[in-house]
Amino acid sequence: MKLLLALAACVSLAAAQCGSKEETKQMFGNYLGCIKSQLDGDYNGFENEFQQDNKRAVQTCFADSIEQADAKGRCVLTVDDLKEQAWSRNGPLRECNICRTFATGAIKAVLSTSEPEQRCIREEITKAVTREADYCLNKKLGASFAGVPPIPDLEEQSFAHKDMVIKSISDFITIKSRLAFCGDRKPERADATDRCMSNPFVGYFTKHCQLVRNCDAKVPNSCSQQFGSTKSATCQCIDEARLDLKKRVGSIAQTIRDSIESSSSGGPAIGSASTADRCVSNIKAQLVTPVNDWLQVIGTALTKCLRSGPGKSLTMESMLSVGCRKVISDSKAGGAGDSHRQLKIGFDFINNLIDAMVDRSKRFCGGPQCN
Repeated sequence: MKLLLALAACVSLAAAQCGSKEETKQMFGNYLGCIKSQLDGDYNGFENEFQQDNKRAVQTCFADSIEQADAKGRCVLTVDDLKEQAWSRNGPLRECNICRTFATGAIKAVLSTSEPEQRCIREEITKAVTREADYCLNKKLGASFAGVPPIPDLEEQSFAHKDMVIKSISDFITIKSRLAFCGDRKPERADATDRCMSNPFVGYFTKHCQLVRNCDAKVPNSCSQQFGSTKSATCQCIDEARLDLKKRVGSIAQTIRDSIESSSSGGPAIGSASTADRCVSNIKAQLVTPVNDWLQVIGTALTKCLRSGPGKSLTMESMLSVGCRKVISDSKAGGAGDSHRQLKIGFDFINNLIDAMVDRSKRFCGGPQCN
């Protein structure tokens, strides 16, 4: 059946014409279908390549000791470090107990729920991603753009391999966390290590690159120019949306601190309801784009899709309120610095989790390793 689906996707792709922008849209939708059919046909193999090639990339690009880091000008991370889950007591969140509790809950909500719940969450998030892509592509392509085609669920087979998926995401978060830690102290080493990780060795992600080449080869010559422009713009939009959302989430901890400092310098008394309300309001404003309110998107996905658990009883807004009030309370007691540090650790983790998800969605873009 999977072979038949793959053949059908390739046939429909080859049959697509590009005489109009609507036909270009259909062609790109068929191309995404080709990607999905090949992923579905060997999801385990692609996931295994993720893990093994990233493990080898760490061995290639990072140093495994401080002495080697000094000699090579690289950051330190060993393969043994990847054995710990990123949200465990020995991972990047080890100095923040409340962050580990929150992160474990987030992982369970996204990756350890039932198959229908996970599918529902992906569908809700995909709707928001489609709106972002549509907005961005319309700006880049203008009158030649007919809209984003239906985006297939590239992670449909993930439930059967969820332990491997969780491991891949954990490794990604650990790698990004270590790069950030290194960058705060030795930015030149972090830059060198990060550049290496983009294409660490010959044959990196060979299976994924072959998938992209297989589907690229099915695009008719008459469509190649339109297809190339659409694909390039789409991949640029994914990167732009990724950076924008990371910037918004990464600024939340500072937004909380700014709200409190402005209150202590003439606003309502620290700890008052109005201070907490303004803190929450400022955070919510950070997460609104021209087409999405991401706090609402995530909250709706959790309340709609989860049958039980914290997503059904605790809204995203109430969670932010708890965070704001915690920092406000600590500020009143003279310990706001530690709370702010823990909040930053927590939101950095959320950023890396989002980054891991987006990174998986870029499979059809290829990368420098595929050139």
